[in-house]
Parts: sequence; structure tokens; C-alpha cells
Amino acid sequence: MYRLLQLIHSYRAFLVLLFFELVCIWLLVRNNPYHSAAYFHSSNVIIGRIYQTRNNISQYFNLPVINEELSNDNAQLRELLSKSQVPVIVKSKFDSIKMSHIDYDYEYLSAKVINNSTMLLHNFLTINKGRSNGVEPDMGVISANGIVGKVMAVSENFATVSTLLNNDVFVSAYLKRSNTFSSINWDGKDKLKTKMLYVPRHIQLEKGEEVVTSGYNSIFPENILIGFVDDFSHAENDSWYDIDVNLSNDFSTLAYVYIIKNPMKEERIELESSNTQENE
Repeated sequence: MYRLLQLIHSYRAFLVLLFFELVCIWLLVRNNPYHSAAYFHSSNVIIGRIYQTRNNISQYFNLPVINEELSNDNAQLRELLSKSQVPVIVKSKFDSIKMSHIDYDYEYLSAKVINNSTMLLHNFLTINKGRSNGVEPDMGVISANGIVGKVMAVSENFATVSTLLNNDVFVSAYLKRSNTFSSINWDGKDKLKTKMLYVPRHIQLEKGEEVVTSGYNSIFPENILIGFVDDFSHAENDSWYDIDVNLSNDFSTLAYVYIIKNPMKEERIELESSNTQENE
């Protein structure tokens, strides 16, 4: 305390001057409309910036919670949207191949990506949802930008997902403009591109053409984006195109995904398996 009093005594002249300057500024602001307006404008700007900085810092540290809430909301919205769209009764002739068939039995569960690989030949990611959340092997996984892959293995609270960057994963695909069915399989070269297989050379292709899921299996609904045709060619004696597809997902930046549950999956597989056995 004594040192503080000594310090004040040493700077008494400066402190007195500072006090009177503050009084003068206060009188000037209070009695002069122009200076008063300028003061309050400046103080509001400064305080506003302080509040904004504090809010930005607070939001930054709350981003994981906010992202998870948004992910859960998106999963619920996807499910509600798919269930609200029912088949339309067609009363006139219609080209069935152009008709948008929408499965409304699918359910969506959001999950956070906690581990991810993109540099291997068989890439996978790990998510924070497992058997306790109803996750099972061979469930489809998508993101807001399109298809991701399918569930490979499941524990009580986690699951691993084989992504499209895995050359063991084949996905039934569909060229929207060309009305052509095909398959997608990664060749292990470029993590931003994949290959489209078995497209006959007589099909008229265009760069930028949209590639989506066909819905020909019980894992993915149809019309989920896979990517866009980047380049195509064929050798003189080839029956099929060599097609490069730019993937809609950048797998190195995935943070949240959606697991697709199909309540009718087992029934469909059982029926198709019985038909296969009868034909053998």
C-alpha cells in the first residue's frame, strides 16, 4: 500500500492533469451536439467490435456442438423429405425411364467422422455411431455433397466405412442425361476422381454430365449424387468407354456423414436370393 501511495505521489501532477482533461472532454461532449454525436458513434463502433470479437470467439469454441446439431437436423430433414414424397398416379402416357422414382422408406442417422484415410488403396473412415445406434454392416453412407461409401464393420459405439476411394467398392450408377446404367469403381490413382465402367461406346456422352446412384440395390436410394463426367475416350477396338468422373465429395475434408437405414432391406434381399436359387 505504501508503494502505491508513493507512486501516486510521484505522478500527482500528471494524474491531476489527466483528471482535468477528462473533465474537459466530458463537458465538451455533454454540451456540444456535434462532439456528443461523434463520441457516441465511436464508442458504439468500438463496443460493437468488442462484442463481435467476443461472439466470434465463443462461436469458434462452440463449433463442434453447433455442427453436430446441424447434422442431426439435416438427417431429420432428409428423412422427412423422403417420406413426404410419394409415387404419383400417372393418367397419361409417360416415359418411365425419365420418371423420378423416390424411395420413401429410408431413414437417416447423422454421424461424426473421427478418423479418415485417403492415401491407401483400400481407404476407410471411422464414425462415432455403432451397433447401439442401430448401425449395421452394408448400410449406405452419404454426405451433404453426395455418396461416401458403405459400412464395413461395426462395434458397440463405432463403425468403419469403406469409401468410394476403395477399389473393392462397386456402386451401381446412372448417367442422368444419357439414361444409361453403369458401375463406379476407383482405380486407386486420383483421390478426387473415380472410374465409370461398362458404358457402351454408342452412347452420346458429354463432359459435366451428372452421375448419380441408380437405386438398383438396397443400400442407396436413387438419385444420390456421385460426381460429374470429366473425360472419356475409347480405343479403336474397345466396346466400352474409359470414363473419368470427378467425385462430388472431397474425402479429405469430410466431417459429418449420414448413415442410410432401409427397413425393407432384408425383405428385398431375401426375395431376390430366393429368385436366384430357383434359377440355378
